[in-house]
Amino acid sequence: MTKEMYAKLKEDLASAIKRKDIPKIEEIKNILQISEEQEKYLSKGLTGFPSIDKVWLKNYKEGAFEEANNIPLHKTVWDVMEEKLEEYYDVPAIEYFNRQISREDFKDRVYIWARTFKAMGVEPDEVVPIYGPFFPDVCAMVYALNMIGATSYFLKLAISEEALEEETRNSKIAVVYDGMWNNVKNEFSKDKFKKVIVATVTEDMPSPKKEIVSFMSYLQAKKEKSSIPKEKKYIWLDEAKAIADYYTENVKEKFVPNRSAFITSSSGTTVGGIVKGTVATNESTLYQLLMANSSEVQYFKGDRCLNSLPPTASTSLNVLFFLAMYKGLTVLVDPRVSEKDFYNQIVDLKPNIALTTGSMWEAFFKRVAQEMSKGKAFDFSCAKGWTIGGEGTDVQKFDRWNEIMKRANSTNGLFSGYGLSELFSAISVEKLDVDHKVKKQIMDVGIPYAGITVGVFDKDGKELSYNARGELWVKSNSAMKEYYNKPRLTNEIIVDDWVHTGDLAEIDEDGFLYIWGRVKDGITLANGERLRFFDIANQMKDNAFIDDAIVLPMETEQENTLVAHIVWNKGIKEEAKPLLLENLNQKIQETLPENVNLVGYSFHEEMLPYSPTTLKKDKNRLSKQTEGYVKVEDGKFVKIHFQEKNGKYEIIQENVSKSNEKVFIKK
Repeated sequence: MTKEMYAKLKEDLASAIKRKDIPKIEEIKNILQISEEQEKYLSKGLTGFPSIDKVWLKNYKEGAFEEANNIPLHKTVWDVMEEKLEEYYDVPAIEYFNRQISREDFKDRVYIWARTFKAMGVEPDEVVPIYGPFFPDVCAMVYALNMIGATSYFLKLAISEEALEEETRNSKIAVVYDGMWNNVKNEFSKDKFKKVIVATVTEDMPSPKKEIVSFMSYLQAKKEKSSIPKEKKYIWLDEAKAIADYYTENVKEKFVPNRSAFITSSSGTTVGGIVKGTVATNESTLYQLLMANSSEVQYFKGDRCLNSLPPTASTSLNVLFFLAMYKGLTVLVDPRVSEKDFYNQIVDLKPNIALTTGSMWEAFFKRVAQEMSKGKAFDFSCAKGWTIGGEGTDVQKFDRWNEIMKRANSTNGLFSGYGLSELFSAISVEKLDVDHKVKKQIMDVGIPYAGITVGVFDKDGKELSYNARGELWVKSNSAMKEYYNKPRLTNEIIVDDWVHTGDLAEIDEDGFLYIWGRVKDGITLANGERLRFFDIANQMKDNAFIDDAIVLPMETEQENTLVAHIVWNKGIKEEAKPLLLENLNQKIQETLPENVNLVGYSFHEEMLPYSPTTLKKDKNRLSKQTEGYVKVEDGKFVKIHFQEKNGKYEIIQENVSKSNEKVFIKK
């Protein structure tokens, strides 16, 4: 059966169910070989195929799906945003270190940058790489480049020199933050770049903060013995904006269908070291905005939206910038992304909207809980849409954090959402007025946006029914145009208009989406079955004494060797840990296939480490850890480490420690 025939039969089944055409239902049911488990949905007026039933739409107003896909024709993103700036003229556009920029002033800034880029010779369809964090002038540059028909490319901050050369091969104008010049100076110094605009985060800071930060930047630059070359091609912000006066012609380019508008870097792993730049068009961006609007996200005029993530992430660019401005919010721009900074941003700025990864929220709530235990009071009544994205979290932590939110006067609590760069960010989010009836082992990430179609499929491309695990496929008008200059990779992920997310998921009959982990995170056994690392980790986390866990493979001479990284729950006594770990390991090993061995555990204090660039649990770093593991023998910890031998690792056992000896802890 062809894919086209299969899809048509599913649609015919839905039509037959609606008409209550029993003979036709039976006929199609037999052709599709619908299982007994799936058949129970037929009596409920459902096909059992989520992509056809779209059960999540019952939680939206009538016509939301069509409304979400009815974008304004022949308009650029800037055309739409310019109208929104005028509509919400009385709301500040941006707040940057307590300095507010009005929508009128921001609009003027956009036009200044549009004329500057034109005066520099930037042409329609030209790609302008931007390397650095968000701050007001970069916010304006995004729209300015869109206005003149050019494409802004927010380069991955942890990009290699080889990837940087490849991703900028067609560019001649670039923007770089001075504090990160050393990372890209070799490439941006090449003759192919005619002009390099040098930006600084202090540009719009009020005094005395500007002077303090400038002095610190000076000291850092002196320490590293680096500075921007004093050549004409390197232009600082003020000098660049002055160039605008030399361009007096019309700056707006006409709308061109399917024109590349914005490129962000996928936050996922690279493919063989290749950076995946996801290309959004004007149309796909506007579809994303209208889907969020039709899905009634918790964005309200006059509210404040924290954006501390770099614009390289589609979440930062779309959800925390475009959508916020579209809905009449003030964007709180703060380029600092450490745990301490995020805590201060939330506590001091009191944003109504905030979004970050599970790891950052975990660090935040650990600190809040510690401060509460000392008597400090918090007020989180401002929270209207604080959301966990990225890697998410588990049910137990989510419930604990919501309890803290309640104690701090929050009525909304936390939301959970899901998205990916290939869809220009959001796919699903929890709704305030919609509760899920059944709780699973893992958290749901809400219901799909109005205007989006999702389904769960097996490895042969057959759609699975509700509550079955398979790869999540998404069909949306907000899907990326392509991976920048990578047609082969594009064709691998977008097939017949479906975006293959690479995430293992399930959908329940109320439309709630659950993400288990990456499809590739596991090993294929001799019998063809797939062993999932996150299933083993979830089994560990089911124990009251384990706060968090990750299971990873190690390349040893022994096939299918695994290690675990765990965080103990607070209050577990040191002398109790050997027995607890021994019992845990025995239970885990009993569930593993005979040829799979979990050989060691690494303990981590407080929480598992996260990457400073993705803000997600740093599996890449953990997979390279070769020391600091233990196992239990005769009620005592035995230290082990991995030593490289012939391209693989061998397991080295160290001396048995005393039962009361403190075990090696990874910071």
